[in-house]
Amino acid sequence: MPKLPGVSFLNGGRFVGAVLLLASAGCSKQSSGAITPLFPIVKIASVQQMDVPIYGEWIGTLDGLVNADIKAEVSGYLLTQAYREGSFVKKGQLLFQIDPRPFQAALDQANGQLAQTEGNWHRPRRNSRRPKRR
Repeated sequence: MPKLPGVSFLNGGRFVGAVLLLASAGCSKQSSGAITPLFPIVKIASVQQMDVPIYGEWIGTLDGLVNADIKAEVSGYLLTQAYREGSFVKKGQLLFQIDPRPFQAALDQANGQLAQTEGNWHRPRRNSRRPKRR
């Protein structure tokens, strides 16, 4: 057998055996005993003219013309929501009412500290005006 340059697996008829093995593997015929029809069975229906509703279903997200993210500037418990979801709102409109008690307590505490600091600031001036004891 003549040798081809660069092809070493042709020696000893291995190539011919491999080709015959592959060809015989593809030619095996398996029959289940059932006769397959030459043409597929197709159901047919008569044509009727009628109105058909046109609709479509899609998955997606809708965005409005102007969308706004509502983010709280303070933390607290919500008492009421003053708008309906999806309704139009105007600039400056009340959207939520937050429980005012923690904020009122913080304000009262700050006012108390302010009064104490002012009292401490005025004390040396008052004491300097009193007559000194001898």
